[in-house]
Amino acid sequence: MLTYTDAQGDFYVSDSGRLVHLEHLRVRSVQHAANSLAYVNNVGDLIYYGGHQQKRLDVSNPTFYRNTDYYLYYGNGGSFSLFDGNERKYLGFIQNNPYCFGDSIAAMHDYAEFFYVYEAGQFMELEQQPVLTATAGDNILAYVNHIGQFRIYFHGEQMDIDSYGPIMIQAGANTVTFIDNYQFMKVFWNGQVYELMNLPQINCLSSNYSPNPYLSSYCNGPIVVDVQTELPVCKTGDDLVAYVDDIGDFYVFYKGIITALENQPPRQYEIIDNVLWYEDGNGFFKVFCNGELAVVETYMPKTIRADKDIVAYTDLDNRLKAHYKGKTQAVSQNIILQFDLNSTMVMYSEIPNKFKFQIIR
Repeated sequence: MLTYTDAQGDFYVSDSGRLVHLEHLRVRSVQHAANSLAYVNNVGDLIYYGGHQQKRLDVSNPTFYRNTDYYLYYGNGGSFSLFDGNERKYLGFIQNNPYCFGDSIAAMHDYAEFFYVYEAGQFMELEQQPVLTATAGDNILAYVNHIGQFRIYFHGEQMDIDSYGPIMIQAGANTVTFIDNYQFMKVFWNGQVYELMNLPQINCLSSNYSPNPYLSSYCNGPIVVDVQTELPVCKTGDDLVAYVDDIGDFYVFYKGIITALENQPPRQYEIIDNVLWYEDGNGFFKVFCNGELAVVETYMPKTIRADKDIVAYTDLDNRLKAHYKGKTQAVSQNIILQFDLNSTMVMYSEIPNKFKFQIIR
């Protein structure tokens, strides 16, 4: 599903090939997921649309909300809750303690500051003291407990990874990338830990000072290879990690296999879900997806959107194209003004306030 607002301010969603009118006034914000959307309307009410139905949650001016493929998470009145499309569930109290949300997993503290994970409709207690940091991927949780131990929760199992807190943590589906206390970059994937490389120097672009001795070297921002180019040393997705080593070579880790992509750093790169796209040293546009690398264009598009298995972009004439399952296809025959992508649906306009929808196959 994708949404748009027309010239009169009416808000519509394209749902299974039909347009549904949702609001008469412009909405404040909207978030799309694979089979649902959530938005805050003109008066501040949080609305959920899924299963071909609009559902009002009796929540006004939420502190935050995040719509995922499994749950809608939101904060209101000092508490965390989720909505699964049918019922709401209270998760925990908003405190100064860390919390995190993924597509199908959430972690938070209760009033007694016990640390819990919520998955598949069940709560599981992980710690009886507040944790120091927590990061969630789509279905995985990584955290540092109150005495600096690094642990991962995955598929119902809590695992001790290191006695010392890492310098950095990133997470995607089935995947956690971390830099340990000895500056080795490692990947936890599908229950195993793989060592990628050693970083002789750590350059953190944000302040990494913490008064807690267990987090004194933790980096909350990107870690870069070169502070002048500010190219991140790694990015993590679903079963996927792209990284640049200390001599500038560019690699990808995919489902336990490491592949050299370039013998020089990319000019830029990004991971969305299971898709890695990047600009190589020659300015070519390349995509790595499902274990395959493709040269998509010999130039770098101005606008790029990516979602599971798909990269959509504008060519040099500002026409819309998509790269899917190793093949590139034209989406629009004419110059477009704007476009958006959600799952396999592309929405684009060739004239102001008129939109077309197409499923990428």
